[in-house]
Amino acid sequence: MSTSLEGKTTAELKAMMANAEAILAGPNAKLHAKATEFRDAAKLALDTRRVMPARAGAVVDPVLEAATKRILAVAAEAQSRFDLTAETAKANGVKQPHALLSKDGAPKTGGGVRTKKYRRCPYISYRGPAGIAMLQYAVPPGGAEGFWTGGLVAVGAPELETQMDEETAVAAFFQALAETAPLRP
Repeated sequence: MSTSLEGKTTAELKAMMANAEAILAGPNAKLHAKATEFRDAAKLALDTRRVMPARAGAVVDPVLEAATKRILAVAAEAQSRFDLTAETAKANGVKQPHALLSKDGAPKTGGGVRTKKYRRCPYISYRGPAGIAMLQYAVPPGGAEGFWTGGLVAVGAPELETQMDEETAVAAFFQALAETAPLRP
């Protein structure tokens, strides 16, 4: 066993612990000492990585929270004004429609968060035949101030990075929806 588990992901450490437990539950007593060593090392490495859950005592960013609430309000208004269903998008030739919000009803998280380009990036989007209508609030890492972007993005094009004020971004999002989604009757 390698003495350093720093390069292991949390999932790998959990898998190591599960494998060690399976070996310890088995009949081969010769492997029990090594399995115990693996299990204890993985448990120790996991315990040092444990952090507080995001909502338990985390510092709330009031600007980000307000931006998220604004995005949700815009989503509600968009859903009342436009037919943003997947069925309608598919009927208009879109093979992979986007849901406006995530499955739990919250704004989606931008890919820039996964790549560490942004610290936070809540957004909403709708994919129609003309492209992807998008509204996001991106917060760069390192304490920089967040910015709004909105508008129509061609499928496969890089995401919007034009910094706008909030109202301009919201107006650009609704303009993009008007170009790509049918109005509700």
